[in-house]
Amino acid sequence: MDRAHHTDVRLAHPVNVSQALRYITHQLGCENWYVACHHEHLFVFRLAQGSEDKYALRFECTAPVEKAVYHESKVWSLSITPLHAQSQLTDEQMGHLRTGLAELT
Repeated sequence: MDRAHHTDVRLAHPVNVSQALRYITHQLGCENWYVACHHEHLFVFRLAQGSEDKYALRFECTAPVEKAVYHESKVWSLSITPLHAQSQLTDEQMGHLRTGLAELT
């Protein structure tokens, strides 16, 4: 991941990991995701369209668990990094993501 081009997303409150992941995947026009790596409470997900990875998401979760997506962990901090030829997210896109994530539980 190229940390120089990541965008941090401030969350209004902790959000269920699986809900946040589904929401962001859909909003960024991707069709699937996978866990690229994890360590304790830090997860990196890759979002893909077809066979091409489009974005990397870094989630910091409330509890160190191996399968945060399936064990109702909450994400309290996240960042989004465009991969390959993807452009940076606009302020409008980021605002839309923040608003939508704030509506999740």
